Amino acid sequence: MLDKLCNLIGVSGYESEVNQYLYKKLEQERVDELSIDSVGNLICLKRGKENRKKVVIVAHVDEVGFQVIKRLEKEKYLIKSLGNIKTWNAYQQRVESLKSYGVIRAYEEEKLKAYNYNNLYLEVLNGEDNIKIGEVFSFKKSFYESENYYVGKALDNRISCFCLYQLIKLDIPTKSDIYYCFTVQEEIGMRGSRVIKSNIQPDLSITIDVSAVGEMNSIKMSLGAGLKISDSMSISHPKCIEWAQHIAMDNSIQYQLEVSDCGTSELIISNELDNGGYELGISIPCRGIHSANSVVNKSDLENTQKLMEFLLMNL
Repeated sequence: MLDKLCNLIGVSGYESEVNQYLYKKLEQERVDELSIDSVGNLICLKRGKENRKKVVIVAHVDEVGFQVIKRLEKEKYLIKSLGNIKTWNAYQQRVESLKSYGVIRAYEEEKLKAYNYNNLYLEVLNGEDNIKIGEVFSFKKSFYESENYYVGKALDNRISCFCLYQLIKLDIPTKSDIYYCFTVQEEIGMRGSRVIKSNIQPDLSITIDVSAVGEMNSIKMSLGAGLKISDSMSISHPKCIEWAQHIAMDNSIQYQLEVSDCGTSELIISNELDNGGYELGISIPCRGIHSANSVVNKSDLENTQKLMEFLLMNL
């Protein structure tokens, strides 16, 4: 299922194909409510035995991609990124929309700068020249599974969506009401999560997302699930980190503490009234984020899945 999820086209703001796929899968599971809201979020509610608290678990379904600005000449189009894609991650990559495909080229490759999209153009290669203004493209389907790794586009954040789906399938009994939320538009402003938290006003929000390994991040590949203490714009509540740590240690789950200064996640979002709900960020280490060939270690996913299972048992 993970390969199917990653290979779907669901660029930020245009995620309906992904959430419709998940909706049909979740219709077959034991849930109390299943709906897609007005902005496109997919919400799966499983009521707790005591209806004690409201807990939101968020994983965004959208991926970074590209959008056509205008036609330059035959088979050549000016594009922009939807989400944070550095030009060197876009250059010479194959891309596809629901009806077309092509390659992103550069006018002067020696002058590539991080966000200078004026130096890039989309070359359409499927023999048709009827690309519309606003058409969206994702990196070409490229999912690959090795003994220890998953590789491909859209692992940010379909791998967390896969984790969420597996949790729903397990049908873990809880005391609290659990809202499993597959959110939209994270990469371009996090609107989906803002709508979710404003409408539900949860007592606790848990955000599951990949996190980029690198010099400005403490987490590393193959060292387990990340407990996000903080990133460049948000923090988890210290009591939530302590709670998750105890559960991980008590159940022999491999985990690591994350402090980063590169990017952020839906952990930053509070509801518009901000009723003071607790926040916890869970991270899956990822190499090559926002590219055609992101990499996630299988054991990190397994430890994240296991940690989430035990967190649910304590909610």
